Amino acid sequence: MQSIPIMTIFRIFLPLATGLAIAVAPAAAHGETAAWTGHYYLQGVMETGSELLLRADGRFQWYLVVGALDLFAQGRWEAKDGNVVLTSEPGNDVPEPAFQTMTLRQEEDGRLIPGGPLGRGVYVRPEHGSD
Repeated sequence: MQSIPIMTIFRIFLPLATGLAIAVAPAAAHGETAAWTGHYYLQGVMETGSELLLRADGRFQWYLVVGALDLFAQGRWEAKDGNVVLTSEPGNDVPEPAFQTMTLRQEEDGRLIPGGPLGRGVYVRPEHGSD
């Protein structure tokens, strides 16, 4: 896999921090979709870091880091039939997304459970007021 320059990584994920303010604002999307917008972190997988941003405009950004392996994806998302479906789109910052489509099962408590080959752990929103 081709390495991604550090400045490209910053250019991709710096908007995640500023995008959080946009993601928690009232969504212009339809009801079901609007309920799932926000920032999520993967929990329950040892020595792995992953972050997912579902934006109100129907776009997403995702990354997964396991040891020296860094995977990235960006594209469009939709809430459909009790799932969040991520559909990657190659772009200048992520010319080769890590996946074409990823389906995450929606739980009533706000968690997202990945399926398929990445089906470990759970994506959760950060708790407000915690460090």
